Amino acid sequence: MKLAALLNQSVRFNPPALADPNRLHASARRILERWPDVVAEPPENDRDRLVEEMRRRLVDDDWHDLPTSFVTRAARALFDPVRRARTELAALRQFYLDELRVSTRRSFLGAMASVYIGSYEPGASHTRALSAALSEARARLGGRWTRLEQALPSWLDPEHGHEAIAGLMMGMDDPWNELKALGLGMPHAPGLMDHAHLAFVEDIRPGLRDRDELKRLFGWLRPERQEARFSGAAEAITAVLGHWLSTDPSADGQRYIIDTLVGCYGDPRVSASGAWAGVPEQHRAVILRWLTGENIRYFLDVVSAVEESHMWEPRREFWLSLHEQGRIDGAWVAFSAEAARYAKRQAGIRSGQSPLRYGLQTAGGSRLYTSLLILKIGNRILVEGSHSYKIHIFRGNSPAAPALYRAEYDCELIRLSAGAEAKSHNGYWQGWVLERI
Repeated sequence: MKLAALLNQSVRFNPPALADPNRLHASARRILERWPDVVAEPPENDRDRLVEEMRRRLVDDDWHDLPTSFVTRAARALFDPVRRARTELAALRQFYLDELRVSTRRSFLGAMASVYIGSYEPGASHTRALSAALSEARARLGGRWTRLEQALPSWLDPEHGHEAIAGLMMGMDDPWNELKALGLGMPHAPGLMDHAHLAFVEDIRPGLRDRDELKRLFGWLRPERQEARFSGAAEAITAVLGHWLSTDPSADGQRYIIDTLVGCYGDPRVSASGAWAGVPEQHRAVILRWLTGENIRYFLDVVSAVEESHMWEPRREFWLSLHEQGRIDGAWVAFSAEAARYAKRQAGIRSGQSPLRYGLQTAGGSRLYTSLLILKIGNRILVEGSHSYKIHIFRGNSPAAPALYRAEYDCELIRLSAGAEAKSHNGYWQGWVLERI
């Protein structure tokens, strides 16, 4: 009776509280953002050791006390560009492929998927072999690879997988973040994403006159809080500048391209290596021409703001007209400390965009406030200056001629240098300049 009465009583069940799934997803996302790849890149000086130890284990059939992390790091080294075609390592590569086909351990399977992505080269024998083995294991991959499978089943195509990703990117407003959401934790990684990047640049190239398309490409090259992509950067820069070999965008469009490219890859006049080294000369000449005009305007705007003089308007008209005629081959600015402070404040007002580079004018005394504009015109170097500084003209081969793009200049040393012609801005100074260039 007591048991029946107990069974008839209303029993209240209190299930254990489950974690908020949104919080779980957010935590998982943070983990993937911090450790986006399941296989750490081993240091170059450790790669031979890893591979040789794995080969010894295979030969001796010795798998005692061997963590999976060691196996997967060795795989990264085994399939890198230096080692993936070595004939003496063929048996070890085959061992990994055979394990892929039968393994159910997701950590190993995911690591090998990551190795495939990082070592991808369209049509290469190692890519085809990894693709075939992973295709047999794809139902066992699980995790983030499931999302990638659903969104892009052709990611394991060893010939055209990169093109499929590029096609997917063309439909994305924010390729970096949208690819990460699909399971590609490192969108700027080498291998598959290098080739996808180049295909994407080719696909988007025709539309790069349009600001929205430029913004999409620039957002991919340098996502927020990320370093700018280096691999394939020269091809991207070339695609952008290729539209302007014979014409120019609007002043605002030109400034946008300059600010972004200089912000990502440095000033090509002082950073000729790196990404700029791979840009064809005729394309690099486009941004050098724009930077010349920007430097002239920059100098005139800043100096006009810090020195009250009615002389600056005719100077602006004269120097900019020479630039528009294509006669000025290069320009560089050396601001006084006062002008440099003003330039920095103005750069902050420009919404954090990358300011133009410039040098400093270091002479003190009566020349403390003098700023310089150094111009290359044909085989002449011209030095224009503020605060009643005379125009100085040097032959380009003169050892006293100041070189462009230096960090510091002393206007007094320039003034006292032998071999320069000099003239104040009184009278018909424009004609005097034109006669000498």
